[in-house]
Amino acid sequence: MKTTSFIAVFLFVFQLGLCQSEKLLQGKVSTDGFPIAGIDVINQTNSTLTVTDASGKFSISAKVGDVLIFAGKNYTTRRIFLKQKDFEKAGMEAALNQEAIQLVEVEITKETDDVKLDAPTAVPLRSVDNILNSPTNTMVYNGAINHGLNFVAIGKMIGKLFKGNKDDKAVANVDIKEYVSDNFNKDFFLKTLKLKEEEIGIFLEFCYADPKATIIANTNNVLEVTDFLISKKEDFRKLKN
Repeated sequence: MKTTSFIAVFLFVFQLGLCQSEKLLQGKVSTDGFPIAGIDVINQTNSTLTVTDASGKFSISAKVGDVLIFAGKNYTTRRIFLKQKDFEKAGMEAALNQEAIQLVEVEITKETDDVKLDAPTAVPLRSVDNILNSPTNTMVYNGAINHGLNFVAIGKMIGKLFKGNKDDKAVANVDIKEYVSDNFNKDFFLKTLKLKEEEIGIFLEFCYADPKATIIANTNNVLEVTDFLISKKEDFRKLKN
């Protein structure tokens, strides 16, 4: 009886020792059934690290109860607590999920065509020297006046200008009909002078017949022309009566 109990205790301790001893754990990392290369496999418990190969496989020293961390770019990190069944398999499987790709907002603007400017025309140095050293160079001021001003001719031109203005003023005659057409609208005749629309043309001819009409129009004074038209309107009404 004692022998049987001793054997049972021995087997339990032996099995416990096997569980506590580290073993070489082999496994494979994949996503949607496809192996992933370059995934870091970290044993957080004993601080060891390995990387999956091109087939997604890895080997790392571990024991039951250790924590393995699987991390890789563009994949969600996964943490697995090792159990006895993980060592009993031919190789453990660790599946990772791809991280959602965040779309970056891109603003598209229309590019304007590049404006190509013609290259400036090169001037030979010899030509520049000739220009600068030329005795008649007009680009460099030497204090001399090459072409004197003809003040007599300028005086005659100014005299003719003033004389021409006086002559123009003397002979300029403004037609009263044109002046009224340019400065008065139809409402003035209909509402202010109380004329009928068919009487406007006859009234202007009546005003034009007065010798004072040209003098009044040449004053270019709207108020004086207005007073003249109002006074002529009274004469025009008397004529009709």
